[in-house]
Amino acid sequence: MMKTERTARVARFYHEGELQGNAELTLPKTASHHLITVLRTRQGDVIELFNGDGFNYRATVLETGQRTPGKRAQLQVHQACAAQNESPVLITLIQAISRGDRMDTTLRQSVELGVNHVQPVYSRHSAKPLDEKRTAKKMEHWQSILISASEQSGRACLPTLAPAISLQEALETLASRASSAPSLYVLDPTAQSSLTAQLRAMHLTQAAAADNDTSHPVSIGLIIGPESGLDADEIAKAVESGAHAATIGPRILRTETAGPACIALTQAILGDLDQ
Repeated sequence: MMKTERTARVARFYHEGELQGNAELTLPKTASHHLITVLRTRQGDVIELFNGDGFNYRATVLETGQRTPGKRAQLQVHQACAAQNESPVLITLIQAISRGDRMDTTLRQSVELGVNHVQPVYSRHSAKPLDEKRTAKKMEHWQSILISASEQSGRACLPTLAPAISLQEALETLASRASSAPSLYVLDPTAQSSLTAQLRAMHLTQAAAADNDTSHPVSIGLIIGPESGLDADEIAKAVESGAHAATIGPRILRTETAGPACIALTQAILGDLDQ
């Protein structure tokens, strides 16, 4: 059996700044270090840049900058190309903050599965709020995970990350804009209806509607508890705020599994996971 050669994957790199096709770009020193030292790109290599505007930009490394005082890489940016891999479903993950690296896992896998917005929340059994300095550092760390996961998964639209607030604040905010809020689901292992069944019912309703307008994408919000889950009164408050209680099966999932699992179900039924 003949072996087929594996095509090397083009390195993708997030650039926090304006990108223009058919132009030269000098990267900042930190970005140049990441590009050359971490990603190991060399002069003449072709890479792909994105800045979250929905376009990919192929670029050629003209100079690595390692022999210059400023150590800033020089790139030739080629024509922009619109990315075509965003899901038709807008998904907001309202995730109770977990401890250790569990939150990192949740964010990374959620981005890979197509989440659009992440709202970290403090619940009764979640990690407790930190002081301002440590909170800012934590948010910066989470943002870096969103960026790296977008780089890896080929997304050109960067998911947004909201400042951490209490679950009650998040519910009040959603309730105050009920007309524009996403269809909310709160994960509840005791719920009588499954997330799968409710999403399928939504899909059938949309398919049957004669005036279905595809220019307005479906918007889904998923409320996920921390390691110990949400208490019954917290779930009740979510339901009072317009959320639908839902289960995803007979087994209890870890918090870092639950969010991505719900996103995967949503994408499989309403989105593009099976395409």
